[in-house]
Amino acid sequence: MLKVRATSGLAWAYLLETWRARPALFWNIAFPLLFVVGLSYIFGGGESPRVQQILPGIMTINLIAAVFFGITLHMVSLRESGLYRRYRATPINELTVVIAHAVTAAVNILVSLFLQLAVAILLFRVQVAGSIIQLLVAFVVCAFAFIPLGLLVGSTARDMRTAPAISNLLFFPLTFLSGAAMPLYLMPGWLKQLAGFLPATYALELLQAIILRGEHLADVRIPIVVLVVTGCVGFVCNGLLFRWESTERINRRGLLLTIMLLVVVYAAAFFYAPGFKAAQPPVAELPPATGAAKVLTGLTLLDGTGGIIRNGWIKIEGSRIAAVGGDSTEPPGDGTERVDMSGLYLMPGLIDSHVHLGAAGGGAASYSEFMPRRLVHDLQVYIALGITSFLSLTDVLDDMLALRSAVAAGTMRSPRPFFSGPSITAPNGHPAAVFRAVPGLAEVLTREVATDDEAVRAVMELADRRVDVIKLILDHGWLNNPYPVLAKSAFHAAVGAARKRGMRVIVHVDSDEAARWAIEAGANSLEHSPPDLSDATIRKMVENGITLTPTLAVYEGMVRSLKDERVSDPLALEWIQPEVVESIHSPDSWIAKWRNSDAALGYFSHLYGQAIQTCRRAHAAGVTLIAGSDAGNIGVFHGWALIHELELLVEQCGMSPAEAIVAATGRGAARLGRQDIGTLTPGAFADFVVLGSDPTASVHALRDVRAVYLNGKAIDRSTLLTSNAGSWTPGGLK
Repeated sequence: MLKVRATSGLAWAYLLETWRARPALFWNIAFPLLFVVGLSYIFGGGESPRVQQILPGIMTINLIAAVFFGITLHMVSLRESGLYRRYRATPINELTVVIAHAVTAAVNILVSLFLQLAVAILLFRVQVAGSIIQLLVAFVVCAFAFIPLGLLVGSTARDMRTAPAISNLLFFPLTFLSGAAMPLYLMPGWLKQLAGFLPATYALELLQAIILRGEHLADVRIPIVVLVVTGCVGFVCNGLLFRWESTERINRRGLLLTIMLLVVVYAAAFFYAPGFKAAQPPVAELPPATGAAKVLTGLTLLDGTGGIIRNGWIKIEGSRIAAVGGDSTEPPGDGTERVDMSGLYLMPGLIDSHVHLGAAGGGAASYSEFMPRRLVHDLQVYIALGITSFLSLTDVLDDMLALRSAVAAGTMRSPRPFFSGPSITAPNGHPAAVFRAVPGLAEVLTREVATDDEAVRAVMELADRRVDVIKLILDHGWLNNPYPVLAKSAFHAAVGAARKRGMRVIVHVDSDEAARWAIEAGANSLEHSPPDLSDATIRKMVENGITLTPTLAVYEGMVRSLKDERVSDPLALEWIQPEVVESIHSPDSWIAKWRNSDAALGYFSHLYGQAIQTCRRAHAAGVTLIAGSDAGNIGVFHGWALIHELELLVEQCGMSPAEAIVAATGRGAARLGRQDIGTLTPGAFADFVVLGSDPTASVHALRDVRAVYLNGKAIDRSTLLTSNAGSWTPGGLK
């Protein structure tokens, strides 16, 4: 009881000291708030979405400063003043002093973080994506990890001459190499690897998860565990290293033990934890739309997660959604322009989560299908049909990087591009074997790997070039065309390397065995519908949160093309280039030689039927389905194919129209780890499509597009194919 009283009394004395001293109040409270305000205006322009992006980094920097310049220097100054020496004549022991400092620091740090959050919300209208309660818990976890680190330095720093130097040696690497001061995704690969050994990186990851991505604490278990273990090690070792006097020798064995324990903790996290999501590049952001803010009223809003708001309104400020409301809330009346859209339906812009932009969807009968004009045309078709984002897989990486840059610079009218670049496959595996028909194409569109080291190098190369996802291929071939498949160890090595870099992994699978490999290795998503996918594997997918992109349209397109059926869908005929459509029926089409083969038609007809059954069983079991068309394959035309895929998901797979919409909006965004697309939430990009009829009543309503907004700007659909789209010029087929 005496020790408890001594600890609480000492902690209270320290708190009074910091609250009464103006310099302490300035550095503990005022300076962090000035730091938030200053950096929010300098780097965030005072705009809430941009301030939200940098807020976790600002808070992490303030936390590091409070620990190494607050706790450390306070302890060293008290030791040099002789105050600790006087404590030795009292019942106070080392543990009492350490705990008192920890309590004082915890109160000051948590108050400071709470005030920083309040300023961000009240002054800059920052919308925290996750729960405020969970964010406060995250604050406690971060403080618990860092406070004992400051105590350790305060115990071992020799005097007030060396203490600031040590603090600076720790502050700057933790600030700049963790991604707090400079985005982690901009750093070279070896620095991203080094970040895994820094506690600040885990604190930043935890704060970003809740503030930016709206994740639950359960979604960031690894950073929480690492930070909690760091705090436990630090508090235990503080008892070994605390010194009463400056002349007292440092416990070198205790210091070595502390360093070794922390190295073990972070080495284990480095080797076994998945990579940091902060290392993933952000979506290319278009320049904001010009003009005054506007409110669209009288709408039925479908929010992208399954929610519906009747008689709703949505406010657009610049490129972002500023507010959303319904009957219970009045739309802003502060002079904001109002647009009455009564009777219409508004939903987030669609996301096609599996396309091949470089391929046309025709029969590859002419070079024009691969030329820049066709690619630019199809980008406009996506926008016209309300598809405002896409994930392109197995495409020319330089072209996609150039498109992302042009979109970000505002020099190209395009949906938001996400991409994998080349796919990773076995030597002469799918699709490299197919690409061999064009010299050099396999080397551009795939990375063929035979060993674990080659697989890891391929992943590292793509991650360093800032692709959005890693795509791996497990395909045994079809009919009488067997392909080599990635060795299991190389496949696991690739998935492990991708996860270490914080990359999402999607796997092209053609069998139950391939699906099980992907699940065991820790992949995020399976592409296509294996005909033999077992109920046991489906259960594993549900348990592990593995998504499935059925791509029914590609199976159906193959069957229609083998039958040489003419394209008759008015939507396709309206928007797709005629030469692409006619290419399917050309005698020069690659599929022409298969048209007289009953075996080929029977094989692919059976495959399509099995794909439907796989999709139905997966949906019934609760697998998260993502809408992706596989556009670019024969008969699967860009833009139109996603609308048709959604119709197939409803008519063949058994999804309701509302579920299909979520599969092409909120779920597609979540699969990419994005909170700024796919949903109608404040802070998200103002990308949406306005329909004339209710898409939850009939999926065919998606064809009734009345307006498309991209980045807050209403698009003139009538001139999309006749006006200049911008500066992007892909290399095309050389």
